[in-house]
Amino acid sequence: MKKFILILQIYLGAFFEGIAAKIGAISPMARIQLASNLDDARGKIGNIVYSKGRSVHTQRKRVKPTNPQTSYQSQIRAYVKQFSTAWRSLDPAKIIAWNQQALDLMKSNVFGGKYHTTGHKLFVAWNSQAFMNGATVQINDPFTVTVPAVVQISALDGTGGSTQKLTITTDIAVPANSSLILEATPQISAGISNAKGKYRRFSILPGGTTAGVQDIYDDYQARFGDLITDKKMFLRAFTTNNDALKQVILYKAGNETATKLK
Repeated sequence: MKKFILILQIYLGAFFEGIAAKIGAISPMARIQLASNLDDARGKIGNIVYSKGRSVHTQRKRVKPTNPQTSYQSQIRAYVKQFSTAWRSLDPAKIIAWNQQALDLMKSNVFGGKYHTTGHKLFVAWNSQAFMNGATVQINDPFTVTVPAVVQISALDGTGGSTQKLTITTDIAVPANSSLILEATPQISAGISNAKGKYRRFSILPGGTTAGVQDIYDDYQARFGDLITDKKMFLRAFTTNNDALKQVILYKAGNETATKLK
């Protein structure tokens, strides 16, 4: 009976997802929460693929995978491969320490459910993040550091068309032992108010950068292209602690900021 209910639920889900996709009501991949009497759902039924990560179940339309080879994506893949290999070479005591650190960190999925990551994923994520932030020494031990002073972005000002300009205004200097990581969205419709899932890293302000107006146009343009009048872009910033080259994002600095390009 339980198996019959699962199959029925999956078929009904596929049917309604197909209708919703045709009218543009859902994205190609949807996070789902199974009924209380179901434990798991994985594999392909019809043209719908069901899978489960550590935190949540998903369903998506079966499509031929794409493999864009941007320089940024290639860099991330190289880091993941590098540190996955390094994980297998760690001393057993260090692996135990990373697994324990993972158990001490509680995360939330989109439905508010709580889960733990793994020591391997934490090791790869921390090291990849550190090297993206400019570190050159592999982090072999989990650690605890003091959160740096929060650098707030108080203003974002952009101009498109023939006068290309993009600046932010910071309220305090970036602490000497820190960096300020900037993430932004591509230029989107001015009517969009939620930028979740659209952010991409594009610049780093090093420790010692003074407070005030910062010109970030060149870095943004290199990542996203020229600015377009009447479009909108969002920006957010994170403070890192660079002690002993352990450059891991530890704190989100203030709220996200948005501007309509003049």
